[in-house]
Amino acid sequence: MKKILAFALACVMSLSMAACSSSAPAASAGSSSAGGSASGDSAFSFDSPITVVVPFKAGSATDNQIRLMQSKLEKALGTNLVIVNAEGGSGTIGTTEYLSNYAADGYTILYTLATPVVYKPLGGDTAYTYDDLTSVARTSSQPMYLIVPDSETRSAQEILDYIKENPGKFTYANVGNGGNGHLAFASFLVGEGLDAVSVPYSGGTADCYTAMMGGEVNAAVYGEADLLAREDNHAVINLGSKSTVESLQDVPTLSDLGYEGYETNNMAGFFYNKDVPAEAVTAFENAVESVLTDPEFVAEATAAGFVPSFGTGAEMDQQAEAAIEKAVPVLESLG
Repeated sequence: MKKILAFALACVMSLSMAACSSSAPAASAGSSSAGGSASGDSAFSFDSPITVVVPFKAGSATDNQIRLMQSKLEKALGTNLVIVNAEGGSGTIGTTEYLSNYAADGYTILYTLATPVVYKPLGGDTAYTYDDLTSVARTSSQPMYLIVPDSETRSAQEILDYIKENPGKFTYANVGNGGNGHLAFASFLVGEGLDAVSVPYSGGTADCYTAMMGGEVNAAVYGEADLLAREDNHAVINLGSKSTVESLQDVPTLSDLGYEGYETNNMAGFFYNKDVPAEAVTAFENAVESVLTDPEFVAEATAAGFVPSFGTGAEMDQQAEAAIEKAVPVLESLG
């Protein structure tokens, strides 16, 4: 997997350079934040509707998030949002369409999880890289969970014991090999020398849930929003946090179970084509910040299973850099 390592190193170098130059007034190419401070005033004004490309199916957690934000964002931006779902390929199809089919004028933006923009390009299988995008604003950053049907009564420790004693027998669904869900569990398995089988479903977490409930796989890996949106399933292991999450305090972390160093979160946010003017980036970032820091919206979103966590474009790049550094050795090990 030399191409993974070479590309990942290039990404890390690019991200590091972007972080070092974040005080520059002009937009840097690629994945760096072109917007500067979210608290600053922007001279850019949107005078036409903005298309939001979501590379997952309607009704997915990612789609639900943008629709929950839609009316508040429209008010903050002063224009309407038109949501377009372009599903498939674990988000890579919609991301490719966004970069290929829309003008870089600020009136089309991508809203996605990290999988298609951070992780999938590491394999060299996409027509784009992270550097083709500008990070605009993070909306959430939540841990991934190992999910099982309610009919599964074994504890977290009992499931891990089963995996240890039955190599290659335990199966888990995720939205695509090399994606965040896959790597959240695979990094632990590789690190501990354990063997479980990843079963990818490119149709998203809805397909993972259906496969799990239908008995095709033993478990699935997805986030809290997907968990809370579906019935008859529960989380057994928090794969991402150092400490338990307030809303799921009864779910042990890997650290609680005696395994350290596997923390990783699933980032969601807005991305522009790297050629979009910096003024548009700043304007959109400011709008997102105003929505996600509004106590009324935070309460509404949290009740719906979407816990807002605003981050600037620069903070997104830092999170992506850390994720890439963790992902590369796992991908190398998996071959």
